[in-house]
Amino acid sequence: MRTVALAGTRLSSSRLGFGLSGLHRVLRRRDRLALLAAAHDTGITYFDTAPYYGHGLAENELGRFADGRRSQLLIATKFGIQPNPWLSQFPALMYARLAANASLRRVTRREALAISMQRDYTGSSAVKSLERSLRALCTDHVDILYLHEPTLALLGNAERLLDSLEGLQASGKVRYFGLSGSARDCVDIVRRYPNFGALMQVDAAQGAGDLKLLRESALAVHSSFGHFRGKRAPMIDLLAAAVGMNPNGVILFSTRSPQRIRAMAEALPTVETT
Repeated sequence: MRTVALAGTRLSSSRLGFGLSGLHRVLRRRDRLALLAAAHDTGITYFDTAPYYGHGLAENELGRFADGRRSQLLIATKFGIQPNPWLSQFPALMYARLAANASLRRVTRREALAISMQRDYTGSSAVKSLERSLRALCTDHVDILYLHEPTLALLGNAERLLDSLEGLQASGKVRYFGLSGSARDCVDIVRRYPNFGALMQVDAAQGAGDLKLLRESALAVHSSFGHFRGKRAPMIDLLAAAVGMNPNGVILFSTRSPQRIRAMAEALPTVETT
């Protein structure tokens, strides 16, 4: 798999990145680790996680997988959306909730056991969240720390937050920080606070128009996600559309199938040369 340079940084990454938002839905640990290994074996080096994913489980599993491989991986994590402390401490509760919601969807076509998101984008929260992430990931640094789905209204005292993030960067615990969320929210934030725009990971689920917003603002699309979410078109067509929307950055995807990972990696060179 070819490597892409992330514009304006010293980072390089595989063209495809693996997102861990659904890793907790793989029920057995050995299967979760096998899924991460399947991604790495195809040449994927970019692994994207967050404390909220599986309420800590995704970071813990990536930490186990990264043992002995850390120098081969680009690890991106986030802060801002906090994991539920009960589900973090008692994963059985999380799986009971997933099972209950699956049953409810079959009857009512909706989930009734929702967990409200708790958000905190303060500087102190960023520091505490990163320290927890570093312990879970079994590493002394992350390559990228993203604000997780921020909006300008939610940032509050952004100058203090910037001071905290720059301090983490100076300490070597974070190589780069940036924004992960909707293109419109990311652009709004960077217009007010340009220093947040070093790395942009944006939602492409609504189509090419959102990614175009970044380019019109002279911002790079370092990575994009949502290309495959909820879409029923053939994988090859969705991948071709993703390549067209994001020709120079990392295309993120998630799956519970090692076979789909291999199929994506095998299809990518063909799609990029057509």
